[in-house]
Amino acid sequence: EIAHKSDVGGVVLDVRDEQALISAIQKIKQATKAAHVLVQPMIAGVGEVLVGYRIDPDVGPLVMLAAGGVMTEVYRDRSLRLAPVDIKEAREMIGEIKMVTALSGFRGRPAGDLDALAHAIVALSHLADDPNVAEAEINPLIVRPAGQGVTAVDALVKLAGKA
Repeated sequence: EIAHKSDVGGVVLDVRDEQALISAIQKIKQATKAAHVLVQPMIAGVGEVLVGYRIDPDVGPLVMLAAGGVMTEVYRDRSLRLAPVDIKEAREMIGEIKMVTALSGFRGRPAGDLDALAHAIVALSHLADDPNVAEAEINPLIVRPAGQGVTAVDALVKLAGKA
């Protein structure tokens, strides 16, 4: 029910020990009124992206790639295609996002697994084949170093006919 968990205190990072975990759980429950929390391991990556899908009332099903995490609203740098897309189109989308340039080994930084990112875009775009899904977003999708894949950290799905 909360689209941006970090905005309401629903995310705590760098939890180092059991006492910090207990404190983080209490903080999240108080901030969000949640009965349960999800505890996940922290993973490192080269960067974060957003991969989204929605049905636009004017053009139909769309897939989007953008800078991820809180940078999505800051940069507004995105690429859109009619869904579903193939691997070639997904790679073109990756090439259109300025932020993703930094994920290709820019200035000696480690290269991200852009092949895995392309495959993730293709997979999400195939939600166009499911009439029950109106919208979906993975944000952030952590792009790991080349050869290590991508990891979805948070996702939101809206079903067709649901508010």
